[in-house]
Amino acid sequence: MLKEPFDETLARGRVRRVSSARVIDLLPITHAPETIASYRRSMEQGERFPPVSVLTVAGRFLLADGHKRLRACRSLDVDEIPVEIWTLTRWLEDQGRQLANNVRKNRRILTLSVSDPREAARMALGTLQHWIRVARSLASFLRPRSHGARK
Repeated sequence: MLKEPFDETLARGRVRRVSSARVIDLLPITHAPETIASYRRSMEQGERFPPVSVLTVAGRFLLADGHKRLRACRSLDVDEIPVEIWTLTRWLEDQGRQLANNVRKNRRILTLSVSDPREAARMALGTLQHWIRVARSLASFLRPRSHGARK
């Protein structure tokens, strides 16, 4: 039998147990299938991860952090998981950190465009691929659905 893949003690905030199917991932298109496979193997071997983080909006659980962990867990057919409930403030802090990291990354790309154009192009392509994945993920929610459940 599979050991619980998430360790509630690794959460920084309030934790609640919910059906993994109730967690809505607005970015379902991944860029790291090898990382998800690695997480899955680790979970199968009993390694425990921090719970995924969610923001509750209108009674729904929107995934804020832990896309790869959730995907790995779902591939193991785990029905119920602990989720860390983020406040809007916590989510905004996380978004602020991500914005600051992206500003630093873009500044580095600009600097490298002079000293190492090949590396600048590689980094810029990675950034472009990220935003294409985000756009495709969000667009996937606009497509008509069949009557089956979303995985």
